[in-house]
Amino acid sequence: MDHGELPIMKCRNHPERDAAALCQKLGTGFCTECCACRDVAECCGCLDPQVYCTFRTQCLIWEMSRQRRNNA
Repeated sequence: MDHGELPIMKCRNHPERDAAALCQKLGTGFCTECCACRDVAECCGCLDPQVYCTFRTQCLIWEMSRQRRNNA
């Protein structure tokens, strides 16, 4: 790794895969498979939805999990 390169975030559920979405509050990532999953309990979703998050209004993970919860 060059000094100018940042390390690549890995998926929380699949550590061998690169993350496609990142939780800025908790610093965790999810791969594309987790983000495409439709199972509310097993997918890319907010890990702490009851606690205030500064980043929520711009959070891809929150929006995807909100849509899943509404469709469940």
